[in-house]
Amino acid sequence: MTKSLKTSAAVMALAAMAGGAFAQDRTEVRIAYDTIPPSIDPHMSTAYATMDFAAQIFEPLVTLNADYEPELVLAESIDVSEDGKTYTITLREGVTFHNGEPLTADDAVASMQRWKERSILARGTLSDATFEKVDDMTLALKLAEPAPLTLSVIGNPMQFAGIMPEEIVANAPAQGVTEYVGTGPYRVENWDTDQEMHLAKFEDYSSLDTPPNGLAGAKEPGVDDVYMEIVTDDSTRVSGLRSGQYDIALRLPHDNADQIVNDEALKIFAEDYAFLGMFFNKKHGPFSDIKLRQAVSAALNMEEILYASLGNDRFFSLEHSLAAPSQVLWYNDAGEELYNQDDADKARRLIEESSYDGEELRFLVSRAYPLHFYAAIVVQQQLQEVGLNVELAEYDWATLLEYRADPEAWDLFASEFTFEPTPINAIFLHSKNEYAGWTDSPEIDRLVEEIRVTEDQDEALELFKELQTEVMEYAPYIRYGNYKPLHGLAEEIEGFTVSNNIILSNLSVAD
Repeated sequence: MTKSLKTSAAVMALAAMAGGAFAQDRTEVRIAYDTIPPSIDPHMSTAYATMDFAAQIFEPLVTLNADYEPELVLAESIDVSEDGKTYTITLREGVTFHNGEPLTADDAVASMQRWKERSILARGTLSDATFEKVDDMTLALKLAEPAPLTLSVIGNPMQFAGIMPEEIVANAPAQGVTEYVGTGPYRVENWDTDQEMHLAKFEDYSSLDTPPNGLAGAKEPGVDDVYMEIVTDDSTRVSGLRSGQYDIALRLPHDNADQIVNDEALKIFAEDYAFLGMFFNKKHGPFSDIKLRQAVSAALNMEEILYASLGNDRFFSLEHSLAAPSQVLWYNDAGEELYNQDDADKARRLIEESSYDGEELRFLVSRAYPLHFYAAIVVQQQLQEVGLNVELAEYDWATLLEYRADPEAWDLFASEFTFEPTPINAIFLHSKNEYAGWTDSPEIDRLVEEIRVTEDQDEALELFKELQTEVMEYAPYIRYGNYKPLHGLAEEIEGFTVSNNIILSNLSVAD
């Protein structure tokens, strides 16, 4: 007997879901975007900017809904064999690419094989898997061993498995595709690199008929054109929103929240999104010593760091768990005693026990992400107070990423991560992922692998608690806490939401 995942029937009318707002006089929306995406190719980068742009253009076979459950997108059905090693994927009929060509299994196989080779998560979890064509509308995913979380991996929205035409995949340069042809609700009309992307409604888009649910469900744009303009200056995004130049301004300074709330023409959107933190270089340099990493963990006052970064506790929460509070199957408090310790004496003792000898510790930061930068200033101060010689090394984001790839070029780097739909798949955990920082813990690897093959949720949760405790002890990274980005919208904008990345597919403008 096989297990099967199939497209469900609609449970409500699309007009009701959209509030009846699709027929509008306004045909365009202008968005002020905060940073330059390193790539528009969804297979190439884990950056949130890549996800935000690419998700409007490309679609995967499977995605995750608002409850982090797999739902079908370009797949019509997925049947899993009795032994759990073969996933037979049937594609939806009638789906076309932006170039007018129909979606076939050749496109899906080429795209999935390329994604598997480039995705950090896929390399770590599906390294022995293969995607093979069965017929023109069917492909098979074959695993060496059963893995119950397979659909969560291929549906993961970070560095996601967007489907492209086979020809574009075959001719893609090493740095990523330069022809942005997908099946999504918007097609690329023009991309003025690092300036503005003009997205036009794809008139031949084949939408699902299920209700919108996170990244899943129906996609019915209520506007013809979306202009995503790169505006890296915070004050320019704020003033442009207030003047009406922009309909949406993303990731605004949090101290502008009251100004926006008090403007009757505007509204804010702020929901739990990600954690802020920093990562240790565990391959080279002083932080290869676990005692020194534990000293940093002991020293930090997370509340001070988050206030410096966000300015208001409406927009952050003190959280250490690998799971978000909304992830009720995984969220727990294991290892809590090692979070937000603010214990200078313990930190100094651990420094004495470590091999640290006063050398400079290079902390990579970028003003392109102000939240990272302001937090890093306070981290630097707190660590200097316990005797660590931390120096901020400030770069633009692209240069920072280049340095980050070199284990001899840094000791710490500031970052953030959206909530991982399946927390054990966080790319900084398993050593096989080889994510910057280079976690190398046999115990973490063992626990991640056991959870991946465990079908009993209660057993998986107990193993996950062990994993979370081990992560807090091993300290591959420091999590300051969770935060809510501040987005500003014109009052008449409807259908904007965020689920790992921004969702523009049901955007509309009210009368």
